[in-house]
Amino acid sequence: MVYGDFQYFPCDEKHPTNPTNIYGGTKLSGEILTKVFSHQKDIPYTIIRPSAVYGPTDINRRVSQLFLQNALNGKPLILHDEGRSKLDFTYVKDIARGYVLALDRPEAIGQTFNITRGEGRSLKEYVEILKKYIPDITVEMKKSKLDEKRPERGALDISKARKLLGYNPQYSLEDGVKEYYEYVINNEKPIDFYE
Repeated sequence: MVYGDFQYFPCDEKHPTNPTNIYGGTKLSGEILTKVFSHQKDIPYTIIRPSAVYGPTDINRRVSQLFLQNALNGKPLILHDEGRSKLDFTYVKDIARGYVLALDRPEAIGQTFNITRGEGRSLKEYVEILKKYIPDITVEMKKSKLDEKRPERGALDISKARKLLGYNPQYSLEDGVKEYYEYVINNEKPIDFYE
């Protein structure tokens, strides 16, 4: 979200930061404050830029959690603008591995890394994958209102993390959704406990 509308794909860490909403603005502000605090207090830092993190115990009301929750509860999934919007979905185990690698490598100090899958996938694709496990999903198509508009995004470039950290994501969206679905079905409280 710190990048705003992607000007090129995949979006690397040198891409201009131009957030288009308050959420992106607060994330960028956090990065700036981290750098200033590090400079003032001489404390090392590493900045991680994750994207569309999903997986077991997700309770942040992100689209992946909401879609799974609604599908299991028989509620319709709302796709804005035909579900064309793309995200770089990142499975929680991959992001955790990325954080550990960044903590473990001295060359990560003072650096910013995209830690994602490195692949832009549409919300419509996410729904199609969910349908393999919950075939009777109902989908409603809506047009985004101006205040609901999200920045145009897609794949993030993870080559810097691959090179400096040895980061190599293991979960495709298909693999991650399968494991996420199975975890929720087998381990969690009733699915509406998030509400």
